[in-house]
Amino acid sequence: MARVNQIQAIALGCAFVGAVGCQGNRSELPPVHLIQNMDFQQRFDAQEVNNYFKDVDCAKAHNPHQCEGRAARLPVAGTVAVGQLHDDDELYRGRGADGRLIDRLPAAIKLSTELMARGEERYNIYCQPCHDYTGGGQGVATLRGGGFSVAPKNLNDPQIRAMPLGHFFDVITNGKGTMQSYAAQIPAQDRWAISVWVRTLQVARTPEEAK
Repeated sequence: MARVNQIQAIALGCAFVGAVGCQGNRSELPPVHLIQNMDFQQRFDAQEVNNYFKDVDCAKAHNPHQCEGRAARLPVAGTVAVGQLHDDDELYRGRGADGRLIDRLPAAIKLSTELMARGEERYNIYCQPCHDYTGGGQGVATLRGGGFSVAPKNLNDPQIRAMPLGHFFDVITNGKGTMQSYAAQIPAQDRWAISVWVRTLQVARTPEEAK
């Protein structure tokens, strides 16, 4: 009995050593797939062709590849991603219930030193190259390559000073004139922070008798 147990122990030991020794070895044979449906699923990868869908009439396609169906489908019209409803018009569009631009911060944002510091930081990153550090419209970008055909606005101009706070948020969001929208680069909260900093620059350059 003792000899049988000894033989079994030796066999198990050899099996263990063999199993450990085989780890990491290369083989020309395909791997063993114990659960087939987990390794070979009926699905499509991103940008993969799926000819079940025909988005373009092949007869009208200028490029034969353009008439191949795509696996990635466009969202259904009106689809809103989770967390992207943006139903607060004051916060996301800068407009009140009457549809007019507001001249204050939205209820969701409170004025604080942290907000102003964030606004200064973001302004210096995105706005300063054109509008300069003081808002005068003479940033370094206007001095290179022959300048701009349309000069950036002087944010200290009396007409600009008279604009409501929501105006600056709206311009950053949607662009104006030759200035493009920065909505993709700057979140809504940061756009308000920048707007507050623009107003701070304006107040700092207002004569004492006019304050």
